[in-house]
Amino acid sequence: MSYYKGSVVCVARRKSVTLQPMSKAKEIRQTFRLLMNGVTAQSQREKGVDYHINWGASLGHLRDLAADYGKDYDTAVELWHDDVRESKMVAVMLMPVDAFDRQTAEQWIAETPTQEVAEVAVMELYQYLSYAKELAFALIATDGMMQRIYGCNIMARLLSAGKEMTVEEQALVRSEAERIVTDEAQPLSLRHIASNVLVRIEDAEGL
Repeated sequence: MSYYKGSVVCVARRKSVTLQPMSKAKEIRQTFRLLMNGVTAQSQREKGVDYHINWGASLGHLRDLAADYGKDYDTAVELWHDDVRESKMVAVMLMPVDAFDRQTAEQWIAETPTQEVAEVAVMELYQYLSYAKELAFALIATDGMMQRIYGCNIMARLLSAGKEMTVEEQALVRSEAERIVTDEAQPLSLRHIASNVLVRIEDAEGL
């Protein structure tokens, strides 16, 4: 999918016109309107998945949009600060893996508004980090729900990708995942993610 780029903003000052290039972040924000899907946005609101702004754009369309711009650290950071579903998803797609330090990674986790954004962030960015395994261990062991959502999702993807782990590491992951699954006080969605981790461990052990 192609998008119109290179828009300009005309600013009139005393009969003169100055052409100012539109920033990448602003171009991307304007494109969200073209990708709007009101039915999807309404369905998410009815399910309790609420955002300050939600255009209902599909993941496929957002990936196409991000691919048109390529990796860009500054644009990713600017978009992440928007309280908009699509901005946060495109932000993780644009963030260069090698430039995403652990402090910023943990900060974005704490600022993640929904499980949907967390899962996209893991799929598009977090699973590829050089420190992904260490981060996942730390997150799973915390009591924060969003941290655990990230930790379990990262770990499940690492195991699916055949990430090498020692017997001791697998035992630790199993123990933490079982603790979440058996804790009825935890949200069902989190327990489901943790159960996926247990399945991935069993698959890895069967290889």
